[in-house]
Amino acid sequence: MGFKDVVRKTAHWLLPVVVVACSLLALAAAFFGRTASAKDITVENGVLDVRRLDVASNIYAVGGQWEFYPGALYDPADFAAGAVGQPAQDATPSDWSCGTHRLRILARPNQYHSICGFSPDYAARIFVNGVQAAEYGRVSETEEGFVPRVGYMTVPLFSGTGGEIELIVQYSNYVHNDGGHIPPFELSTPQNIEEFKAAGDLVSLALSGGLLLLAAYFLLSAAVRNKPSFLCLALCCVLTALRDQNFFVVHLLTPDTSWYLAYRALILIVMLMPVSILLMLKCQYWKASAQGPLWAYLGMAAAAGVLVCLLPTRELVTVSTLVYYLSVPYLAYLVFGVARVYLRRKKLEPADVLVLLGFVLLLTGLAYEALMTGRSAQITRYGATACGMLGFVFLNAAAMSLRGQRQEAELIASRSRSEMLEKMNQLNMDFLHKVAHELKTPLTVISGYAQLTGMQLAAGRVTEEAPANLKTIQQEAQRLANMVTRLMEYSYGRKSKLSFGPVKAEELLESVGAIAVPMCVKNNNTVQVLPCGPWQVHGNFEMLLQIFINLVVNASKNTQNGQITISAEDVGQKNVVLFRVADTGCGIDPALLPHIFEQGVSSGGGSGLGLTICREAVEAHGGEIWVERTGPGGTTMAFTVLKEAKRQ
Repeated sequence: MGFKDVVRKTAHWLLPVVVVACSLLALAAAFFGRTASAKDITVENGVLDVRRLDVASNIYAVGGQWEFYPGALYDPADFAAGAVGQPAQDATPSDWSCGTHRLRILARPNQYHSICGFSPDYAARIFVNGVQAAEYGRVSETEEGFVPRVGYMTVPLFSGTGGEIELIVQYSNYVHNDGGHIPPFELSTPQNIEEFKAAGDLVSLALSGGLLLLAAYFLLSAAVRNKPSFLCLALCCVLTALRDQNFFVVHLLTPDTSWYLAYRALILIVMLMPVSILLMLKCQYWKASAQGPLWAYLGMAAAAGVLVCLLPTRELVTVSTLVYYLSVPYLAYLVFGVARVYLRRKKLEPADVLVLLGFVLLLTGLAYEALMTGRSAQITRYGATACGMLGFVFLNAAAMSLRGQRQEAELIASRSRSEMLEKMNQLNMDFLHKVAHELKTPLTVISGYAQLTGMQLAAGRVTEEAPANLKTIQQEAQRLANMVTRLMEYSYGRKSKLSFGPVKAEELLESVGAIAVPMCVKNNNTVQVLPCGPWQVHGNFEMLLQIFINLVVNASKNTQNGQITISAEDVGQKNVVLFRVADTGCGIDPALLPHIFEQGVSSGGGSGLGLTICREAVEAHGGEIWVERTGPGGTTMAFTVLKEAKRQ
């Protein structure tokens, strides 16, 4: 495979990542452009004055402090009767497990407005002008009566003839030790609010859904390519997608999901984010640091995960924070190892630049999110990490693609064709790598002959064919064992030399016939092996046998109730023996005919490796393979092998 083929394969793999990541980043850019139009307004002394604002044309992001009454749940009747204390001036809502917030909105008379945002805390009851407008969970002054739940709220407002709107929010929080804040929310006309929500939900669903799609793609890549780095990318995508509370809580979970369970899941997701990112860095520079600290770090993360499942919810934030703190020394250790790699190289390769840019983008997104959470409704609700993660995923995938491209190019460049033995060894390794999908062939033969002999024994009639059947089973079992041994040697990096020598054509065809008969029974095909002269070819018996097996498998797949004919012919003037495998099937599609020996080309949905293996094996024997005849009457495949007598 040439360098252009490597580039083409890499482009085919990377294209879906590029399309998805760029599309989602463009969508996110449009989203942030939309939310940037929200104008900031501030509550002053518990009063929000919107009488001079153009609410019909704009969306306003409301900030500031409401009136706060700690430790008590007051309803509109209490305020109307004056049965409430003075609002606290210096009390911090996060220090109280329950309390009441109050806001007076001064608006023009008889105007309809709406507010939207997440519910204030883990249980909330909202009153508008003395009437209950929304409730999430069950608010209580005691933990026994408390039922947590959060949700995305949209509350309609009407100013009435007096032009004043009173908002009273009761909250309680026994989930953790920090809560009670009024989150940022937006105020505008009902139509503007619905459009604003739809835009936010669209991007939230698209970003998180796209990340899950990329996660599935990377999981498939990890399974196919057997590279842990793809698994780490998939984990990063999943955690970032579920970290979006709007996507996870509002759209993914059912309304009756226990919030205690959802909260533990959210803490676990947030806690595993640094773990997944550091694992990605470790996979990108696997040899830059020792494995012991990795297992210690993963053990710590696993122990923290167990604690998240067992401890009371009030302690979970502490556990998650501890994981972040303990991630810092391991991050420093990895950075030190990567820095040593760069110093030894004395240069940054393109893949290294992409990796570094990816981590910079992700860390920028995390830092921006940490800075803006609580200040921006959009960041608080949707987060900003998803955009950074998309850039991180794209750049790391591109870096892995470049490294794979370089490795394949180096492998291709390192092949030496100056000596025949070196070429045969390399072809043997490549052949054994690809022939793994053919391991089922000996098993089919063994199973077929075992069933046949078993039926004969059960019927009490053992024919003279039984010893031959058992001999074939023994030979195929040995061949299977040899194939597995070769594959194990390849997987452990040991190169076994390929042995070439004299092979009797008659014995070769006899073995082919014994193996081909049970393989062709499925489609009711018969096998005929024509008589062969006493010729000897120079080659490897197992490799020549595999060529015939692949050709017979293809012939039988395309033939029903027909005949497969195997023959050999001495072509003396060319010093070769010509072998043929002919069938009476449907023939080869003319559109595929010029490409049938290319890897991945198959007419029946198979792997497309069989004929590629045949071509490379025949070329290793100094011969040629071609389609001699094809059409409605069947196909004949022919190949040549050099005779032994002329190579001595």
